[in-house]
Amino acid sequence: QIVAMTGDGVNDAPAIKEADIGISMGITGTDVTKEASDMIILDDNFASIVNAVEEGRGIYDNIIKFVSYLLCSNIAEILVIFIGMALGFKDPEGHPFVSLTAIQLLWINLVTDGFPAIALGMDPVDPKAMNRLPRDPSKPILNLHFNLQLFAIAIIIAIGTLVACHFGLRTSANLARTMAFSSLIMLEFVRIQMVRSKYNISFFSNPWLIVALASSLFLLLIVVYIPPLQIVFKTVPLGFIEWGIIAGIIFIIWWLTKLINWLFKLKKINKLQTK
Repeated sequence: QIVAMTGDGVNDAPAIKEADIGISMGITGTDVTKEASDMIILDDNFASIVNAVEEGRGIYDNIIKFVSYLLCSNIAEILVIFIGMALGFKDPEGHPFVSLTAIQLLWINLVTDGFPAIALGMDPVDPKAMNRLPRDPSKPILNLHFNLQLFAIAIIIAIGTLVACHFGLRTSANLARTMAFSSLIMLEFVRIQMVRSKYNISFFSNPWLIVALASSLFLLLIVVYIPPLQIVFKTVPLGFIEWGIIAGIIFIIWWLTKLINWLFKLKKINKLQTK
């Protein structure tokens, strides 16, 4: 059990120190009590404890979203390179082909992933956060269930990216890389909404995330369509057909990831019922 202790006098300090969560009063509390406590109620209102718990759950949820998004994205990027090399992808001239260049990967990690990941930390608290049972504090974030689900979705994203790359290889190596680059970024945008979908928050509840996604999309279009950047990133302009292929892949991956999430959720519910 988790024990919390509140107090304001010097005589309360030993108990507050021993408790799992020591809580002291900010107005009437003594300096000794405040030093011994983990939490100080600045307005001496016990309702503030409930608000603090709700905010804490919101922070924990945002950490989960942040870790889930970045880890899944990075694993997918590694798998795109690894699986492509394992399958022996070759360009139209018969030379060994790598799906993404180093500078494209660097751009995805530093620019495309960075802004949305930071914005996820500003997500509002789930309105139903206080309806959930307390989580086990000894349970790590990266548990087996979390890791398996993460890896399964990363594989699906990597496969979708390689399918787009395969379509591009029929024409040229640069078109294939551009389609892989664009589809991977767009699939990571889809992944952002997937990690938020289990919480009771709407897409428009976080304006910072909307700005981050719009900025990342704008930067993607610049890399694809601005000639000087095309030379640096080895990209070519995409037409309606290429974007249509990418859109179709995104649609399929969206439903596949929803299916994976549903299966893992069902497995988790069955495990809890068994206990």
